[in-house]
Amino acid sequence: MPIFDFVCTSCQHSFETLVRGSTVPTCPACNSTTLEKQLALPAIKTSGTQAKALHAAKQRDKNQGAERMHAQRQYELSHDD
Repeated sequence: MPIFDFVCTSCQHSFETLVRGSTVPTCPACNSTTLEKQLALPAIKTSGTQAKALHAAKQRDKNQGAERMHAQRQYELSHDD
């Protein structure tokens, strides 16, 4: 998808928009067409960032598991059968 970041030179509003073909984008704040296209850098995945993401996911899963176990225990304590 051709999504680009722009800054309006009239009102300094920054936004992103979908631009197809020869359509001229306009500022959603002031409808100006005097825009400056911004450089958007792609996300880079290295072994370091991948390891951090994996660690964060494992920690999140661990916390969610502990919360589920606590909720299950509370349920069992409040429902004597």
